[in-house]
Amino acid sequence: MSQADATTERPSDLPNPKSTASFWHSEPSPLLLGHRSTRELPNHADVVVVGSGITGASVAHHLLRHHDEDGKKENEKLNVVMLEAREACWGATGRNGGHCQPLLYDVPTDPSIGHFELRNFASIQSLIASKSIDCEFYPQPGVRALMTSADLADADKSLATLQKSDASLAARVKLVTDKDELKRLKLGPKAKGAIVTDIAARMWPYKFVARILEDLLTSPSIAGRFNLQTHTPVTAIKPTGDASQPWSIQTERGTMTARNVVLATNAYTSHLVPSFADVIVPCRGQMSALKPPPTASGESRLQTSFGFVGHSQDDYLIQRPNERGGHLMFGGGRPNGHALGVTDDSVIDDRTATYLRRSLFGLLDLGDGEETKAEEKLELEAVNEWTGIMGFSRDNVPWVGPVPSQPGMFMSAGYTGHGMPNTWLCGAAAAAMVVAMEEGADEKAAVQAGIQEVGLPKCYILNDARLERVRKMETVRKQDERMMFKAEAT
Repeated sequence: MSQADATTERPSDLPNPKSTASFWHSEPSPLLLGHRSTRELPNHADVVVVGSGITGASVAHHLLRHHDEDGKKENEKLNVVMLEAREACWGATGRNGGHCQPLLYDVPTDPSIGHFELRNFASIQSLIASKSIDCEFYPQPGVRALMTSADLADADKSLATLQKSDASLAARVKLVTDKDELKRLKLGPKAKGAIVTDIAARMWPYKFVARILEDLLTSPSIAGRFNLQTHTPVTAIKPTGDASQPWSIQTERGTMTARNVVLATNAYTSHLVPSFADVIVPCRGQMSALKPPPTASGESRLQTSFGFVGHSQDDYLIQRPNERGGHLMFGGGRPNGHALGVTDDSVIDDRTATYLRRSLFGLLDLGDGEETKAEEKLELEAVNEWTGIMGFSRDNVPWVGPVPSQPGMFMSAGYTGHGMPNTWLCGAAAAAMVVAMEEGADEKAAVQAGIQEVGLPKCYILNDARLERVRKMETVRKQDERMMFKAEAT
């Protein structure tokens, strides 16, 4: 880490035990609340998973339900302990926007990312269907509104590149600039254009994770091999010097040892691996659940999910089912308050909250002419307002794999606010790497097993070469300042 980075970023704090009340936690799982599978911490485990969001749930699910090549049996060897600082799924997954949209065009020079996000989407969709999980998952088109001429030009260039690099992905994306078509998409007159994709979804993320964890806890075939310990912050992870149990996991409730540790800690990763303070940087986001106006209710409800990008803007929106309130789940407004480097989700920023309650009247076509003229005075009623902590990666893609020079320690973290289309299969890849090493593979072969298991993009792999490369890039803070506070284009 350079001296400049060291003075800018410091290791993350632990999660605040007094977080804001997320809407997604309004119907908590009775089984998971305060859950501790055993009164005391186990003395040791084959695998300790730190974190219980989508990534952690995926790691545990794939470790405990790992099948052989013939698909005939579950993995009956490993025992897994999951440690969570707060309630289960109380971090970023339980606080996000409920917006799952693969960005097929975001990195047009590397189509493997778009294809991976499509596989992630399909895996979640299939699992929800097979388990009949009531988590409001609903496929729909995705709309990314482009609010400046510069963003429109960038999008046009990106799609042209994608057409050359992968026509199959490009065929699923359309650039819209016609004003009448933008209006049909319910975008307001300020939008310069929009990227429309044929694949996105809305969902209740907590309910998805809760069901995965509940099934692991209650499955007769897994009985005794999955132990969930909530309200157990991990304060440090240290080597023991014992090859059979190389890791000592220190918590506020005592210490246990493990053969393997998987960090599903996203924004909080650098608390346990301080050298990552400049690589994965916490960033506070803010969300709201808003009562819809008549022009976005009933048959007039929104038919797509939305993202809004522009001058000092990166916002996102879905709408819940009509029969369950039809709430507009709207998040963003980061430039209105202090966000980067913040790990405290017990605070709601008032300026950001005001922005979220008011700005949809300008971003969308939600009112008649008189209302539009007075849009700055209109304000939607917020049923809930809350914050959550994202983990911003220095090169904008996740970090998945063995931690260099730390045998038996793995990581899947750093989703840069784009976790829903990535986390499930990133967790599966990390689990495949653990299983491969447990079966005698060396680190290189284990990483290859993770890649082959889910088609993990090679640029996601955690290794020394990547760390060296990203530390020559702009810092996360400089990148964020350049993107979020860029000059407005006319």
